[in-house]
Amino acid sequence: MNAGFSNLTTLKAHLLAANLQSSTDWDTIITGIGLGVASSFERFCNRDFTWVTGATEVTQGDRDHWYARRAPVSSFTAVNLRYFRADPWTSISGQPMSADEFKGLIHFGYTLGVRPIQVQVIYDGGYWWEQQEPTNPDGSANPNYPTPLPAQITAAPSGLNQNVFMLPNDLLFAWITQCRKVWEAIDKLGTQIVRVGSNAHNPADVLAGLDLVPEVKGIIQQYVRYQLT
Repeated sequence: MNAGFSNLTTLKAHLLAANLQSSTDWDTIITGIGLGVASSFERFCNRDFTWVTGATEVTQGDRDHWYARRAPVSSFTAVNLRYFRADPWTSISGQPMSADEFKGLIHFGYTLGVRPIQVQVIYDGGYWWEQQEPTNPDGSANPNYPTPLPAQITAAPSGLNQNVFMLPNDLLFAWITQCRKVWEAIDKLGTQIVRVGSNAHNPADVLAGLDLVPEVKGIIQQYVRYQLT
């Protein structure tokens, strides 16, 4: 199972000693850590990181620009509008008027309407990383690994170099660092539940008290999406 920003094999290599990496005893816990940390990064940054083809977002029409939740963007494929929820979406000719695909920012050029008019933006964007494991659960080679890059990235229709769509090294480092902190704090053997006295710790309390490593917070701060709605 993919563990978030990178595959499970990669994360195990950072968390386990070499002689333990072939074991599957901790796979469920490590996968949960990877996915949980990735989700916490998305909440902190107010954005989604994973590459999606045909990502769809809906906003109010009382604005002249919009920041996509995923960036960079390969291309904005459609901008649609509807007046009421029961209405079909209607394509707006000539939209977007301009865009900054690297930032995921599109400009409509004017306020498209007032509430409750809704605007639908469809685009391809986000960071891409390997979603497959190199081996199957039975240890055999996975024929689908590695995964080919999406055509929308290799074609780079927006003129962006395809490397900008790869998960940045600093973001991957931050993810691994935070995963390591959680791994070190978690009660992997369940022994803490029998502790008594001044050394007693509720495992849930330990995890709830975890904060982002200062270096991690400094890295992901630059990826924060500031548009609130």
